[in-house]
Amino acid sequence: MFDPVFSRILVAYDGSEASKRALDTAAKMAAMFKGELIILAVVPRVTMPIITSTEVSTMDLETQDYQEKMKEAYSLALDEAEEEMKEHYPHIKTEGILVEGRPSELIVTTSESKNASLIVMGSRGIGGISGWILGSTSRKVVDHCTKPILIVK
Repeated sequence: MFDPVFSRILVAYDGSEASKRALDTAAKMAAMFKGELIILAVVPRVTMPIITSTEVSTMDLETQDYQEKMKEAYSLALDEAEEEMKEHYPHIKTEGILVEGRPSELIVTTSESKNASLIVMGSRGIGGISGWILGSTSRKVVDHCTKPILIVK
């Protein structure tokens, strides 16, 4: 029996144009290989600047509120992506996963725990000084993962 190389494709999705292109590519590959598609949305944790102790209680509430709003937005984007896949690729088994944390780390660990055979990610094209200072999620995933990775521009 034919065992396709890319039978379980994990795509990192955040609702951006780059991740939409990655999802489209991943879906086409899953259809071609008669594989499964795992759509992973990672809500990054809100980081706070250094503040004084008197400001902490107010900022904690604002941070929690902002984090909840981000989680809702990512959840909505993931739901829309899953619905689009069901509509355009009804024969593909699709699983959506929403997690919170460091995107690069969770993309790598989820690909391992779900036994993904390929990771597909969008590239936002952050280069130059900004890319060097901030780093990029795709660069970090490439550096820390042993699985095949496709970066879609």
